[in-house]
Amino acid sequence: MKFLMEVAVGTTSELKLRAVGNAFKRAGFSPMITGHKVESGVPKQPFSEKEIVKGATNRARNALAKSNNADYGLGIESGIASKGGKYFDLAVCVVVNQAGAMAGEAFSAAVEVPKKIVHLVKTKGLESCAVAQKLGGLTEKDSLLWYTGSRLSRSQTIEDTILLALSREFLNPEAYK
Repeated sequence: MKFLMEVAVGTTSELKLRAVGNAFKRAGFSPMITGHKVESGVPKQPFSEKEIVKGATNRARNALAKSNNADYGLGIESGIASKGGKYFDLAVCVVVNQAGAMAGEAFSAAVEVPKKIVHLVKTKGLESCAVAQKLGGLTEKDSLLWYTGSRLSRSQTIEDTILLALSREFLNPEAYK
């Protein structure tokens, strides 16, 4: 491991906190991770790329503000974005430094959301993961498990997205100069 740092994360979700720890370990770091309940400033079910990015950025900055001395703030936001008349489920990870400036940003792989789920989200105001959980008979709120026939989980894609967001500041800063 390279060094110890503190990362304030804009969530208290065990799944997401575990993904943050795993991503930093894969990057060769040993961070102290603190989860913070913060507001995203976007609807509970973001419905555009702009809202998803804004939610992740707000979570990162708000977590940093709640922390006493974190080196970085990290935010993760999932949502649905449209492209070419279809809707896709994706996540965004944003990392900010102590000054609140962008230190990294990445998008997850995106999977098409079934039309019946988009309809229920739009008309009933439900979250897509909750609808997928019910329709798919899942024990967890993990729509990706259902969409991929249990071959890929939300935690896997979130962990990979976090790792990608670490590229600019941690993995290969030279490439970004």
